[in-house]
Amino acid sequence: MYIFEPISTEDILRSLSRNCRLRRLEKNLSQKSLSETSGVPLSTIQRFEHIGEISLASFVKIVRVLGYAEDMMELIGKPKYSSLDEMVRINKNRNRKRGTDEKI
Repeated sequence: MYIFEPISTEDILRSLSRNCRLRRLEKNLSQKSLSETSGVPLSTIQRFEHIGEISLASFVKIVRVLGYAEDMMELIGKPKYSSLDEMVRINKNRNRKRGTDEKI
């Protein structure tokens, strides 16, 4: 059984939205100029900054303009272990091509 992070999905979305807005403002970009540069509709940027909803493709377009493309490439790039047993299991399954529903 996997133990999920205690942080809610909504908390993560709010944090990503807030951080993107802060990075946009630090670069002195308006929502309109970010829209024009990224190709993401202005209404999508406004919705993202207001309620945190956005498609992954639009989010990546925004992140690229803000200069965080490499950070996105690193996201979940390395396995995380919560125990020695999990580390052994993950390393054993490193080259798997398919998952199963067997009990963990």
